[in-house]
Amino acid sequence: LRRVRSGIQSEGDGMVTMHDVLDAMWLYENHKDESMLRRVIKPLEGLLVNHKRIIMKDSSVNAVCYGAKIMLPGVLRYEDGIEIDQEIVICTTKGEAICLAIALMTTATMSSCDHGVVAKIKRVIMERDIYPRKWGLGPKASARKALIAAGKLDKFGRPNENTPKEWLTGFVDYNAKKPAAAVAPQTPVKET
Repeated sequence: LRRVRSGIQSEGDGMVTMHDVLDAMWLYENHKDESMLRRVIKPLEGLLVNHKRIIMKDSSVNAVCYGAKIMLPGVLRYEDGIEIDQEIVICTTKGEAICLAIALMTTATMSSCDHGVVAKIKRVIMERDIYPRKWGLGPKASARKALIAAGKLDKFGRPNENTPKEWLTGFVDYNAKKPAAAVAPQTPVKET
């Protein structure tokens, strides 16, 4: 058995021997000529041209590399014809592949909505910290950090006795244990 095709790559496309790779590396190291190296080594994005694309904002790229959900506010552009459960590729504005994902929204839903999870990450391709870290710089996170520094929140960001009332009205503690549902008292059963 012989594999003659893998995705869009057939066995006749860009075949090179290991000696070609060795020669290309020698040419680059000794003469600083990378033309043969570029012919021998192809970028990964060439394999993903059949997938539909979603372009992310540069401020959300590093968060996706760390495993954050692909949310609609971080989406810059998207291709037409994306369907639910379709495998898509998430790209930067420069066309670099960030990750492969499974679509959770259609193109029509993305255009009519302004919030929600767009896709579920299947495999992250890009290395972390290539793009700058931008999370935790928003107005709510900055106000929280200022309150922690002033001692009005504890070191974990939870309210204490010095917390202002206006912060408590908008604060939701997702880690707090929910109170148990009130259990109705049972009436004893009389035996006859």
